[in-house]
Amino acid sequence: MQTECRDHTVYVGGEVTVNTVTAPLYRNYCRQLAALGNEVRVDFSGVVKADSACLSLLAAALRCGEENGAAVSFLRLPAAVTLLAELYEVDDWIRT
Repeated sequence: MQTECRDHTVYVGGEVTVNTVTAPLYRNYCRQLAALGNEVRVDFSGVVKADSACLSLLAAALRCGEENGAAVSFLRLPAAVTLLAELYEVDDWIRT
């Protein structure tokens, strides 16, 4: 997993799986979210493979938004993540 913060958005790329989302990468992602201020946007267009670990990134963004009173939006979620959100009944997290 790679993340980059630019243009008031955290861009997520590569493989986002239980094997690739390490504790240091997750902490860095959370720091990037906190730096966004009152609008949290996460763009998943660079993700090539995703599993349930991606849901933890969604939860972290929502938690960050709640803690900072920020609006949260998810851009270009992979279809697999949308299906997992429905399966785990957390699809309300991604509805706009």
